[in-house]
Amino acid sequence: MLYYYKLFWMNGLNLKGRSRRKEFWYPELMTFIISLVASVLNYIIPIPSILAIIIYWIFTIATYIANFSVSVRRFHDLGMSMLFPIIFFIFGIILGVTNNYIAEINTGSFLYTLFVIIGVIYIVMCIISLAICCTNGSKKENKYGKDPKEI
Repeated sequence: MLYYYKLFWMNGLNLKGRSRRKEFWYPELMTFIISLVASVLNYIIPIPSILAIIIYWIFTIATYIANFSVSVRRFHDLGMSMLFPIIFFIFGIILGVTNNYIAEINTGSFLYTLFVIIGVIYIVMCIISLAICCTNGSKKENKYGKDPKEI
């Protein structure tokens, strides 16, 4: 499992080629475990909030970039282009940046309705992405390279 996490960070900016399901899911599991442990430690050990925020943002940005690249390679494994991951991650960034401001918007306004629609679209895209990332890759060579199980 640690091998795939190391591979996840080594290929963090690689958008070419294909990746197996293991290359996608083991780093997701490790990121979840690290986030959980960090949250517990942050609760137990009192550290300055500015330091916790800086560490959080560095980890989040690095993980977000690496998740994007492995998602692109996972879609390549199925013979799909990187258009869906680009749109998916743009929606995620929009919702992440505006998350703190949604509570302050009047619920009857157009902007609130727009954010709700974007949120629903994002949830649907999450389900689609999850289904795609759980699917077996194509066993034949495609335009993105050979089957990663053969390499």
